[in-house]
Amino acid sequence: MKLKGKGLNPQVLIESGCYFLFGVLLFRLTITGTYLNYVTPRMKPYLYGLSALMILWAGVNGKNLFRPQYKKRVKRCLVLVVPILLFAVPPAPPAAGAMVKGLSSSSITSSSGGYQIPEESREDYEYYGQENLEKPEQVEEGNDLEVPEQKTRTVIQTTPPSFEIPGLNEETKTIDVSDEDFGVWVNELGMNPQKYEGYTITMKGLVLTDLEDRKDNEFALVRLSMWCCAADMAPMGLMTEVPGDMPFKENDWITLTGNVKVKEGYAVIDALDMKEAEKPSEEYVYPY
Repeated sequence: MKLKGKGLNPQVLIESGCYFLFGVLLFRLTITGTYLNYVTPRMKPYLYGLSALMILWAGVNGKNLFRPQYKKRVKRCLVLVVPILLFAVPPAPPAAGAMVKGLSSSSITSSSGGYQIPEESREDYEYYGQENLEKPEQVEEGNDLEVPEQKTRTVIQTTPPSFEIPGLNEETKTIDVSDEDFGVWVNELGMNPQKYEGYTITMKGLVLTDLEDRKDNEFALVRLSMWCCAADMAPMGLMTEVPGDMPFKENDWITLTGNVKVKEGYAVIDALDMKEAEKPSEEYVYPY
């Protein structure tokens, strides 16, 4: 067995370089917020810890930089090449219009309720009130037929218990929706539209006009809901009607003030005032 003499160890140099580059790029993604293309904000502290660990690992591994080695195993470093390339050239965050292209106005409105149940599963999750419970068949007097045994059905209520939502003023009948509560209020209005009919609401969101069956005076005020990462984002919001021409274009951020009305069973905003708005520091909605 013949060992090489003193000098730089190529394998250690490549390994330490990959570890260090991985840690630096991960730290850059985290501090700039680009990490949201891959994971949700809850992962942010873990990403900081992982980037620090990778940089520390590169330093610890670097102590073997001048140690001779009998056989090189550079190929095992390739496992880090793919994430390094992804981190070096992250994908651009998709615009709202690109995410919801081809959706109809009814799908935007119906998806606003976070507790909607798929049509094929509604028999298993339907809420049975007192008037919907099965009743035993009536048996005429003198008939020897036995009364069939009444089936027991589980009562499952799909509407969650009520709770006080920030921004609601019942005295003045106004709703002031903050950036953090956008998703909460869209869900609430989707589930209980009649409760807030006639209220004046103010909320900020993206203009979405690329919808099927959209009328000239309609658009959707939405934000993108992120469950896991940018790959599974979907729009959530409310349809809005304007009295005249729409002064804003697709993907503009606006602050909207209008009256809540119920149309075909869904909450719709009748716009009173629209102003251009700055994009919020946290533009997405996170259900969890």
